[in-house]
Amino acid sequence: MKLNTGIEKLNEILGGGIDDKSSVLLLASPLVDKSSFAQHIFSTRISEEDKGIYLTTSKIPEQIEKNLEEHGWETKNIKYVDCISSTLGKEQKTKYFLKEKLIDGTNILPKISELWDKAIKETKGFKIDIFDSLESIMGYRIDETVDFINNLKKSHGGSTAFFLLTDWGYEKEKIEKIKTCFDLVIELGSVEKKYLWMDYFFVGASPKIFFWITLTGVNLYIPKILVTGPYHAGKSTTVKNLSEGSISVDRVSTTVALDHGYIERKGIICDIFGTPGQERFDWILKVLSKDIWGIILVIDSTAPETFGRAKEMLKKVEGEKLLFVVFANKQNIPNHLEIEEIKKRIGYADILPVNALESESLEKGFKVLINKIFKV
Repeated sequence: MKLNTGIEKLNEILGGGIDDKSSVLLLASPLVDKSSFAQHIFSTRISEEDKGIYLTTSKIPEQIEKNLEEHGWETKNIKYVDCISSTLGKEQKTKYFLKEKLIDGTNILPKISELWDKAIKETKGFKIDIFDSLESIMGYRIDETVDFINNLKKSHGGSTAFFLLTDWGYEKEKIEKIKTCFDLVIELGSVEKKYLWMDYFFVGASPKIFFWITLTGVNLYIPKILVTGPYHAGKSTTVKNLSEGSISVDRVSTTVALDHGYIERKGIICDIFGTPGQERFDWILKVLSKDIWGIILVIDSTAPETFGRAKEMLKKVEGEKLLFVVFANKQNIPNHLEIEEIKKRIGYADILPVNALESESLEKGFKVLINKIFKV
């Protein structure tokens, strides 16, 4: 059985979701918010009527609940195991809490295990648990750490268990041994890309999927997609009907500067920019083409005489070196050219039939481009 993670692209990579009753390591580089990433998945399961246990060694339960509430995530049906408040000198407000301090020099691993076992035995019907985070035990010998993790896994009661770890430069051998303890490892990292510092996740040999954590949770993030094409091809309509909101600088129903739209839905955040089609505005193409991640080339299926201009515009934004798709617009008009004929005339492979007045065909074409971007 596969469990929905609430992150569509992660579900796709995993063949439908995370395996039920599996153990999962979220291994993060510094600066990546692994807790919010895990809480998105955790909340998705809770919203689908699962019960959960959240053991924390890094944040007090009140901070975790506040983060859940700020994102609009579920806070019901969660039992907290508080292993940090004593260390911070805070009052323990949960039923399950560690009396000892994490840094008092004694071996507190058995105490944490005992507390974990107690919470599991006394929580009926729970199906997901989180250990946030393993950094608190990384000071122990590798055999002690591995034994501790394996003992926790044995006692997690057939639930799906997530263990969180930030790699603060630990020995590679230690990290590799820890990874072998788990059924699945999801790695989170960050990288500077096109002048932006971006977070990503990947599983095994899968592509890196860039994401951004907003108030709506984990979203795939694409900073800039360009929509270009000849005069009256339907670029402004495409931007408008793809976007939650858009603006256009136009005069007498034709764009004279640019269109801008914003997409935030189905786990994707993206800014899209539309160019004017007239040649006198070609100077702006070079400006708008900086740092783009993908291109939608819109053509008029009823006007083959404009195909040369479309190819010229794509070259001006160096689009043939980038990821792009062609939207063959006006496929609803009787005298349109069929897709195969357009392919012969224009010489590109990814040509998609659309009617820019209808969002459904635009969504299908947009998804093709998104999939191409995230396969890089």
